[in-house]
Amino acid sequence: MPAVRIKERKTPLLERFGVYYLDLFRKKDLTHRAFDLSDEQLTGAVYHISTRGAIFSALAGLICVWPTVYVGNMAPTTPWYLFYFRIGAVNLVSIVIELYLLFLIALKAVHAISELINMRSHAGGDEQDILRQGPFSITNILSRAALEIPDPELHILGIDPFKRVSKKDLLLLGLLYKCKIFLTNLIAKWLLLHTAGPTLAGISINYIALPVECFWNIVVIRRVVREARLRLFGFALCHHIADEILEEGILQKLSPQARTGCLRAIGNAVVLARNYHPNMIVLLLRFQHLLHINKDHHYDDWDLFLQTLREVTEEERYFLLNLFTIAAALDGRISRVEAENMKDAYGKYDHLYRPRLMALTGHLHAGRLNAAAALCRIGGSR
Repeated sequence: MPAVRIKERKTPLLERFGVYYLDLFRKKDLTHRAFDLSDEQLTGAVYHISTRGAIFSALAGLICVWPTVYVGNMAPTTPWYLFYFRIGAVNLVSIVIELYLLFLIALKAVHAISELINMRSHAGGDEQDILRQGPFSITNILSRAALEIPDPELHILGIDPFKRVSKKDLLLLGLLYKCKIFLTNLIAKWLLLHTAGPTLAGISINYIALPVECFWNIVVIRRVVREARLRLFGFALCHHIADEILEEGILQKLSPQARTGCLRAIGNAVVLARNYHPNMIVLLLRFQHLLHINKDHHYDDWDLFLQTLREVTEEERYFLLNLFTIAAALDGRISRVEAENMKDAYGKYDHLYRPRLMALTGHLHAGRLNAAAALCRIGGSR
């Protein structure tokens, strides 16, 4: 059985659409690396990219929704079926145009961030093919971030990220997310109808759809930029960490049990996060490649990870806890389930590692790449 198994899937059309445009946008021959820029420069540039994307996405919503509201407010002058056909046709054309524009705006914003950190400077070297091409290449990862496409399901060395999560919960969250704009419009219209009546200053309350659409487009583009930044910065950090470990020859000094513990540290962080966040997957793939481990050995078993921590040397324990802390922070959030379980792993060192975990998560979430890198030293010290 192969070490990496990706659930059989055709690359979604939208993902291919995103990859095509990201490759098309690639024009500059950049030489800098992400860590050449200060955190102030990075956060300022990302804020500018986000603001520009928000303005363009709001304009796209305003321009594309206005015809549908205007036509819907017109008095019918034709048979009812022709009237509704006209409304439906205008809605369909407007939706297609708006989605196309929003996709381009999101992809352009994501591309701008990738150029900011020069993602290609982190994508070379002796890596596994899966990190250079396929669903977990950086271009595909960014395409899914820009178009809000779910990451593919995969098992690496038997690690199941959804070991502790209910598939019903995931489906419910997805359905609620898809209903948000419809519900916002409905609630806004109901409130206006019962407070101001069918018109407000002579304008039909149906036009409330315009600011609602603009609002959600801005929310979406800002979320896309945040997630793209997190994925890009995480991608850069994972390679930075792996390259440092390779350069210092740390892994060769570890016992066989501690080497296995490396994959258990990352694997259990993946399970506790309960998602396939690409940052964690990239880190896991880099360590699997560095350790030359291709056999499943219960790397997502929490009890075995705790047992490994008890049995390795003190220096190796620090190394594994450092690695576990970094892996857990890479998706930019710490859930209640993660926080509760980490107490068992950290034990008497909880007061040392938890503040570091929260600080690293905060730096990643806020886009402070250099500050995050400073906390990603995982040698033998605490």
